[in-house]
Formats: sequence, C-alpha cells, structure tokens
Amino acid sequence: MYPGALLAQECCSFQGMTEVLAPMGGRLVVLIHADRDCTNVLHKVGGYVRADLAHKFVATNLTEEEMTAGQGPAKLARALEVVARELAPELIVVLATCPTVMIGDDVVRVARAAEAKLGVRVAAAVTHGLKTRSPAQVIDECYTMLARAAVRATGDVSRRVNLVGMDLYPRELAEMRAVLAGLGLELNAVVTSRAALGDFARLGEAALNAHPDPMLLRDFDAHCQAELGLATVHVPLPFGVAATDAFYAAIAAAAGVPRARVTKATKALRAPAARAVAALRDRLASAAPARGLRCAYNLGSVRSFDLRRIALEELGGKPLFDELGFAATLFIQGPTHEENRARVAGVLQALGVAEPFVLFPDPGQLARSMAPGAFDLFYGADFVRNELSKLGLPAIHHVDTRMGYRAVAHNLELVERALASHFYQLFGAASPT
Repeated sequence: MYPGALLAQECCSFQGMTEVLAPMGGRLVVLIHADRDCTNVLHKVGGYVRADLAHKFVATNLTEEEMTAGQGPAKLARALEVVARELAPELIVVLATCPTVMIGDDVVRVARAAEAKLGVRVAAAVTHGLKTRSPAQVIDECYTMLARAAVRATGDVSRRVNLVGMDLYPRELAEMRAVLAGLGLELNAVVTSRAALGDFARLGEAALNAHPDPMLLRDFDAHCQAELGLATVHVPLPFGVAATDAFYAAIAAAAGVPRARVTKATKALRAPAARAVAALRDRLASAAPARGLRCAYNLGSVRSFDLRRIALEELGGKPLFDELGFAATLFIQGPTHEENRARVAGVLQALGVAEPFVLFPDPGQLARSMAPGAFDLFYGADFVRNELSKLGLPAIHHVDTRMGYRAVAHNLELVERALASHFYQLFGAASPT
C-alpha cells in the first residue's frame, strides 16, 4: 500500500478518480470507458459536480457483445472524436474500469493516438476496483496528470509560492495571502480539489510548492521537481497557534525569509490568538477534572479525498487539542485483529505519535469502546453522534474547525461550547449558552 493515508479507508480507484475530478473546474470532460453499470458510481460521488461545459461525465457504454468482440478500443477512439468535436474541451480524461481492464483494452495507447490526431490534450488513467488503493494514491495520480499541462517558467519566480492539497475557506485563504505578502512572497496558485485546470497550468510560475505531509503527493513532487524546477516544503496544517507558527516558519525558511520578518508579519494576527488560547487554558486548568481533560480523537471513519483531512494520517487537527492541554486517545475505525493492530502501531510509531489508540470495527461499536465518563470531548466524524449520545459525550465535527490565526477564536468557541454542554460546572455562571 502506498505510504500515506494508511489509516484511512481504501477505495476503488475509479470511484476515487471520479470524486477527485467532479468538483474541478475548467473545460474538462471525463470519458468513462466501461459498460453502463460502471457509470452508476457517479451517483455515489456525494459532492457536487462542477461542469463548465454542457457535459462533464460521458461514457462509451460498452455492451457485452462489443467487449467480447474486442470492439472497445475502436469505440473509445470514436467517442474521443465525438467529445472533441461536440464539446471542444481543453482536456479529456479517459478512465478505464474493471471490465475494460480485465479484457485488456489499452486506453493509454488509444488516448495518445487521439491526442495526436485531434489536437486536444487527452490523458488516460487505468482505474478499477480489482485492487483497492488509498485515497492518497488516487489524489497523487490525478494531480500529477493535471500538472503535466504546466510549463517551466522563464522569468524570476523566486518569491512565488503554490499551496497544494489544502482545501481552503475564503477567510483562511485571505489570511494566507496577507501573511505571505508580509513575508515578501506572492501566492501563485492554490491547487485543491476545487481548483480549475488553469490553476494546475500555473504551477510552473512559482519556485515552491507547499503541502502537508511528506508521505503524500510523492509522484506529484517528483514531476514538479523534474519538469518544472519546483522545490517542495512540507508544512503542518495550521490548526491552532503553534501549528500556524510552524506553517509560516516552514514556508519562510524554504523561501529564505529571515525569522525576524516572520515575527513582524504574523505579530498582529498572532497576539490575540495566543492570548485567547492562554485564557482558555487557564479557565480549563482551574476547573478540569482531577484526571485532566481527555479527548477521543477519531480516525478512519470517513473516506475522504481532501488532503486537508487525510494528511498526517488524519492527525492534522490534533495540535489544536494538544495546545489546550487535552490528553488524546485515538479511536480508529478498522479491523480489530492483531495483524491490523500491529500495523496501526507501526504507522503511528513512524509518525512519532505516542498516544494510545483503540480500534473499533464499525460505528455501532464505538460507544462500547469507551468507558462512561472517560472522555470530555470527541473530535471526528459527525455521523457517530448517536453512538456518542449513549455516553453523553459532546462532539466536534472535524469539518467545523478552521485553520490560521484568525480561526483560533472560532475553534476555541467550538471547544468551550462542547465542554459546556456536558460539563457546565467547568465554566460556572460564565458558561456559553
């Protein structure tokens, strides 16, 4: 298995690729080379489909007769001609599926021939569910494929930075632009699941890619280094003050920005955030249970293709709770046999994570994995709230937390409100309502 997102749920790479491509913008068409049943996976994508053309997903809809007669490559070639003529896309992505992989249709060869003949960029990916893959693999393959549209810059791009793989809310992005500008750097491209083809095409107009986790996007990093001359800096996800400090410090160091300039550029945003953290720590320390505050931190319950979620084995948000003085226990959904237990222990050890962990096989078993009163807060998947209600345990949905200095107050309010809903005595009359 690809070294990355090892604790996350595995996936059919065909479904994964459709899910990664669905929200991406630009004149993009995804041509599914398969029988009609395979296209049913589109109903399972779950997110919204961004289509800048009349159609985003089309299919060859092979019949059994066409597959057994070896007519798949010819039908795919005709389909590419029709898509190029009728939709005039900037890029056609051809996806194979289980049936066409099993019968040996060479979609890569057909795609290359069509590209040369039609004058339209065509990329092919051999995707299927015959062997599951990690979401990290799927994202890496997709991003690498799309990055091939970029070209190496000829001018001076030494102060320009790309952010890769972190889906950002507008306020988070605005803060990053402002702080990077204060460092004398310019944000060039933001390449995420909601990027457009043009964002990938601009990758070469920078000197540095910043993305979370050295275990992710390995092929993408290698391509950007070899073809575009881009260096890579791996950054923590900026959840909380300390992690945000480390985020900007890592980018600044990679870009040769003096430490004093980092301090100056972040001071105005950092100071109120640090004060808020210190104030909440004091309130919690004076009223916490004798055993201290404990957080049940959930991993592996959501299949995600957002690197913001799966980076660092889904542990990117833990610094927020570390900063507030919580002791964390990891609750990881997955097989509970000893072989998997040993595998998980090895992954955590490789990451330098010393917290204890508990494996639970499915959401219905989560409450049985916790002793009543053992934890003060749950952080993770929202759909397990019914199980948590059996324990009276408040929860914070992982997608509700935000990144950056400005987001610290929001995150602290989430924590304080969650605790107040269960342990109102921690805050007394000053409890939020």
